[in-house]
Amino acid sequence: MKAKLVSLMMVVCMTAALLAGCGDGGSKDNANTPSTDENNGEQQNSGDNGSTNNKASGSSDGEKITLKLFHNWINVEEAPYFEDIAAEFESTHENVDIVIENVGDPDYRSKLSVMLGTDDAPDIFFSWSGESAYKFVRAGLVQDLTQYYEEDIAWKDNFVQAALPPFEYEDGIYGVPVRIDCKMMIYNKALFEEYNIEIPTTYEEFLQVCETFKKAGIIPLALGNLEPWASCHYISTFNGMCVPEDVRRMDNDYKTGTFTDPGYVQALQMLQDLNSKGYFTPNTNAMDFDMARNDVFIGKAAMTYMQSIEFKRCQENNMEAGVFKIPFPEGAAGNENLVTGSPDGFMISSKCEHPELAMEFLKLMTSKPWQERMITQLSSPASVQDVHNAENSNDVTLQAVEVYKQADGFVNWLDSDIHSEIADVYVPGLQEVIDGSKTPEDLMGEVQGIAARVQSEE
Repeated sequence: MKAKLVSLMMVVCMTAALLAGCGDGGSKDNANTPSTDENNGEQQNSGDNGSTNNKASGSSDGEKITLKLFHNWINVEEAPYFEDIAAEFESTHENVDIVIENVGDPDYRSKLSVMLGTDDAPDIFFSWSGESAYKFVRAGLVQDLTQYYEEDIAWKDNFVQAALPPFEYEDGIYGVPVRIDCKMMIYNKALFEEYNIEIPTTYEEFLQVCETFKKAGIIPLALGNLEPWASCHYISTFNGMCVPEDVRRMDNDYKTGTFTDPGYVQALQMLQDLNSKGYFTPNTNAMDFDMARNDVFIGKAAMTYMQSIEFKRCQENNMEAGVFKIPFPEGAAGNENLVTGSPDGFMISSKCEHPELAMEFLKLMTSKPWQERMITQLSSPASVQDVHNAENSNDVTLQAVEVYKQADGFVNWLDSDIHSEIADVYVPGLQEVIDGSKTPEDLMGEVQGIAARVQSEE
């Protein structure tokens, strides 16, 4: 049965029958669904990349089942991925009907929060990791998926292992990572060659590279910070460098966070210095993000801090790009072997009546053929191992994959990893620190105050 993509208005007007919970997937032993690799025609198991198993029907009594899927991929070239995977799942589960709704950012977050509190909750929904996911766990809105990982160790081991902890909360695992998005420094190779510049291996060398380009009249670091999530990615990296990992984890938990470690001030000072030294795009706080980033493509800027899901933009703009991780400052107290970014994935609503069936779908999505399609169709780095190659990924993506495969873990985006009320003070305050109207000490004092208030109110 062809998967149906419904509009937001149609979802609101659905009948009660359509909004029934997801259906019975039968026993877990024979639940996995075979997927066909479009390139070689071989069957792949949805739980791992080796064994095969029987076709599942979804329910032993033939009851019609509706499975609701909610995500935030809205581009016309991306939507068919979800329609096609739903169609494949329906073809092996004859009585299952998958209804898909998608809403773009930033409306997705608010719409999802409303839906999860009503009878219109999706059975499977996209979620960022970290605090963005943990708030649903604390509210009892999602299923604990630990048993599925424990029952299928081969499937669990097939993930990039650093992608699992960001969906862990206390003793449970509450999400399935489907892609990895990390932040790396992209540089214009032509400019580096023209000025005979080597990739920096220390933070001091990184600053020297910036100074060289500044003196040459080239913007060292393209940054449009009109919306401060852009500088938030820098401070996420610098916090990971300057703050001990155990302290940062404690602070990211609103129940224990104090943000008093001096590393937070050090990180903000590093951010402020990049602007005061003239290394960021001029008037960065008034500059649109995309406009600033385009300066790299046309040779007006040398580098930009870019998410891996956007690496394709370099090729689209005919720029030969290189990639490196911002070097670790000497003597910093954080963990040198972390990568800024996070896995994104899907969670299963606590209102889903048959989570076994929902898990079958997520295992299909994390099978090798569908992860390969995610790379090519959604330009999203995969969450499972050994699917990236020279045929489906560009050079910068392959380099980034090697970096995060060897990493100890991820430093999540700050605004996704701390309580929303703290983020509402911390993130906008980065603009004031950058332009010098607020000191790092003053901003962290405000953050400490709101953190204490959140603790007392929760």
